[in-house]
Amino acid sequence: MNPAGATVLVTGGASGIGASVACHLRDQGARVWVVDRDGEALDHCRSLADPRGQIGWLPGDVGKPDDVDRVVAQVEAESGGIQVLINNAAVLRDQTLVSRLGKRVRQHSIVDWQETLDSNLTGTFLMTRAVATAMINARRKGLVVNVSSVVRSGNPGQSAYAATKAAVASLTVTWAQELAPYGIRVAALSPGFVETGMTRNVPAMFLERIRSESPVGRFGTLDEFAHAIQFIMENDYFAGRVLDLDGGLRF
Repeated sequence: MNPAGATVLVTGGASGIGASVACHLRDQGARVWVVDRDGEALDHCRSLADPRGQIGWLPGDVGKPDDVDRVVAQVEAESGGIQVLINNAAVLRDQTLVSRLGKRVRQHSIVDWQETLDSNLTGTFLMTRAVATAMINARRKGLVVNVSSVVRSGNPGQSAYAATKAAVASLTVTWAQELAPYGIRVAALSPGFVETGMTRNVPAMFLERIRSESPVGRFGTLDEFAHAIQFIMENDYFAGRVLDLDGGLRF
């Protein structure tokens, strides 16, 4: 699929990888819509918007069915039809399953666990279900790109995040087979580490250890991940697989 002229919906697109992908695809000629629950980040993006008007900014929480239905209906009505969905929205709430603090054992917060599942996994499910329904009803071919993570194989202190990203990779294979008869291609990108607002919550000592263990000796850049999304869009033979872009890092 050629990005030029394509209508793309990016979740979690007001910052980090999502914002980079949205701007990159806009520069390739795509008409991009961004949905994000962070109102402050959305307002900042609007203030930087270029006069071409090729990016639309919508508030919404992908973990809430009503928000998802509203956003998809609005983009469908105003864009003429979504052709590409990029499921990027995610939260990171690092903590171990249990940890001893003096005489007390602290347990992983169920609130943080549920928020991570709602955003990273349920949000991906809800958005894909809604967009795929719209595509099928319109007999329109399309593409869904899920964003997984290098930590999907497991990483200490990231039980919820790793579990959701592993599930997203599994759903990619499942949906690629289910949606292929309708002309909807499904694939995934699995980024390695990149310095964003999300990773700024990770202890510096841990980040330095990860950087030193990477075969290429550095983290990825936002531009490199955006370029990988473009590759997935343009290569119509890439389906049902996860593209690992992690500098050779393995856990």
